[in-house]
Amino acid sequence: MGTTLDIAIGLVSVFFLLSVLCSAIHEALAGVLRLRALNLAQSIEIMLADRELDAHVKQSPGAADTTAPKGSPLEQIMKRVARGAVEFVRTRVMPGPLPSPLAAKLREHPLIKDLKYGWVGPSYIPSHAFVAALIDTLRHVPWPDGAAALPPQASAPPTQAGAGAAPAPAGDAASAPLQQASDGVPPPQASAAAPAPGELAAVPGRDEDPLDELKRILRSMPPKSDLRRALTTIVDSTVKDMREANIRLERWFNDAMDRAAGRYKRRAQLIITATALVLCVGFNADSIRLAGALSRDAVVRARLIAAAQEIAKSPPRAAPQAGGVDQNEDIMAAIAEASAARSRITGLDVEITWGVKAPEHTSVPKLWNAIAAVLGQGIVGWLRGVLDRLLTPGILITAAAASLGAPFWFDLLNKLVNLRTVGKSPEPYEPPKGAGPDSSVTR
Repeated sequence: MGTTLDIAIGLVSVFFLLSVLCSAIHEALAGVLRLRALNLAQSIEIMLADRELDAHVKQSPGAADTTAPKGSPLEQIMKRVARGAVEFVRTRVMPGPLPSPLAAKLREHPLIKDLKYGWVGPSYIPSHAFVAALIDTLRHVPWPDGAAALPPQASAPPTQAGAGAAPAPAGDAASAPLQQASDGVPPPQASAAAPAPGELAAVPGRDEDPLDELKRILRSMPPKSDLRRALTTIVDSTVKDMREANIRLERWFNDAMDRAAGRYKRRAQLIITATALVLCVGFNADSIRLAGALSRDAVVRARLIAAAQEIAKSPPRAAPQAGGVDQNEDIMAAIAEASAARSRITGLDVEITWGVKAPEHTSVPKLWNAIAAVLGQGIVGWLRGVLDRLLTPGILITAAAASLGAPFWFDLLNKLVNLRTVGKSPEPYEPPKGAGPDSSVTR
């Protein structure tokens, strides 16, 4: 039983260190490539993608300024290359909807732009900031009837009319100023001309109820718009005030972020699994061969047990961005953790070292010799070594174990180490024979 427990502790220690190394590599890649910001950008694209709105959003104020060239020619080229790389990763590497002009304009809103971190965009957006930025962005879009920028009083009596109101008959228009003057109300100024595409109509005053304004904006959106249908369903007739509308819209955004976190976790698991396979092939981490070595060599087993007891004292660094929507990217801490894990793995003295060597025997020598004549002996030897290890069951088992994550193996390692240090359980106490019912024994 003792030898079996020691072998299990040794294997779990190796699995734990490999898991820490895989997680640290993924954290470093996520920080350098801004995977969380890309995931958030794609999630917003999914929420706001609507082909019915694109033409109207592109005519909104400031839409043309976002792509205006600024800076030196070299800076323009670098920005263009970075933008192309972002779009390639977001649409090809991370399949999703096509870029949405509404999402692009939302990212340029001051409430969202101030959260930007790095070369892609923010990795985290508060729900209240998203809702406020979305409503303000929709307010500045010139919708088909031009009513999105005007209060509903535009079609009310002349005393409350604004730009864009329906023209009154000639007789009423002539008599309106006289009637208002007699009532002590100053006559309204002449309304401005209709706004050109991309410009907001002049609004004399915005004393409109925010909820009524939001519903009016939604009514002004194209009837076939999926976003209009979604927002109208959320802000329905049962909503009594703007506070309740904001709560419902924030809940809609938070639900979308929960789905975004799930997508990020699935992609992170794929990256960690691929990284574990590469590391196990490179280190030749064969769990079956390692278990055989530990069962035969008591010295190696004792050395690995001592290392496992030290490892169990220091838990792995928690990943604060596990949900995929955090704004902090501690790249240097992830690199330091990866370096420390690699040093521990190579220092176990269990024949786990980095490098791929060609196997001594091959089943099809003529085929490999023909390939070597084209690619060279060095490349062919490396390919033979990689393929040989990929087909080794022990390496595949180790890769699958390392992909389970460091927290899982750390908890299991602590339980096994504690079980080993507890020792044999004491036998249950039995009172001495002949002792009466009133006698007591103090131990």
